[in-house]
Amino acid sequence: MAEFWEAIGVMFLSTLKHTLVGVPSGFAAGFSTLEVMLYTAIGGVIGVFFFMYFASSTKKAYLWFLKKRGITPRKFTKTNRFIVRIKQRFGLHGLAFITPPLISVPVGAIIVATIYKNKIRAFTFMVAGVLFWSILGSCIVGPIAKLIAGN
Repeated sequence: MAEFWEAIGVMFLSTLKHTLVGVPSGFAAGFSTLEVMLYTAIGGVIGVFFFMYFASSTKKAYLWFLKKRGITPRKFTKTNRFIVRIKQRFGLHGLAFITPPLISVPVGAIIVATIYKNKIRAFTFMVAGVLFWSILGSCIVGPIAKLIAGN
């Protein structure tokens, strides 16, 4: 039963910060490389679905919250410029590629959902990015984790 809750924890962490938190936590919980790939992929896909589905309402709520407090959101930040540069140079492919390791699944899914009109295409590329980073992250972190653990 404890392993079930650990798997749920890894999936939950993967919905929020996929590659940098979800993958290492899977190995820290003692899962095999294949299990880490599976749990982080499931968590990442759930995160992409959830945050893309609720992107417009989340963005509206955030802007309402800022307006209520009298805060105007900054439009030109370093992060926004970075995202615009990635979108202009690489398009949806680039955003889907950098979302799991760098931006985080919620922020990346909301950005992609608000920028691109074709939601099915955007969802497909975001899921492909999550799957890619689940496999790559598990293959890179797995041997390092085993080396550190001394197995």
